[in-house]
Amino acid sequence: MVDYSKRLVEVDVILNHLNKENYDKIPEDIIKTIEENKDKDYIWEYDETKTLKEQGLNRDTIIFLSYINMEYLLTPEQKELMEEIHNNNEKLAEDLRQTKYGADDLFKKNDNDKSQNVETNADVENNTQIEKIAVYQENILIRIFNKIRNFLKK
Repeated sequence: MVDYSKRLVEVDVILNHLNKENYDKIPEDIIKTIEENKDKDYIWEYDETKTLKEQGLNRDTIIFLSYINMEYLLTPEQKELMEEIHNNNEKLAEDLRQTKYGADDLFKKNDNDKSQNVETNADVENNTQIEKIAVYQENILIRIFNKIRNFLKK
């Protein structure tokens, strides 16, 4: 079972390290909800000598922070850019799936050229890695919005 109250402690500590201008962009009801629902006994220390990426954050903490960032901290231009990146990743993933699992090529076999087959295997492996990244990015955005929405409903 995921302990969201501990994740909220981590979110709260990180938000408290924002500059005042960015912190003030977050609605008071969000800050209040975090304060009311965080674990009062759990202590998490932010290491200022490390980057946020090096802090060893829980995935759910990253989801909460990503949601707050998208909804309240990014400028409209930055949001548009993030949406464009997301859409491009989604299109790339769909193209890769279509190439890999397309109905036209699904049952074709090319036994003539073994070297071409080796190159194809390497391409498939690279495409699979790219596909996993794109799908992960798509899924994390969906999970961010669903978890925040579910949390705020409580």
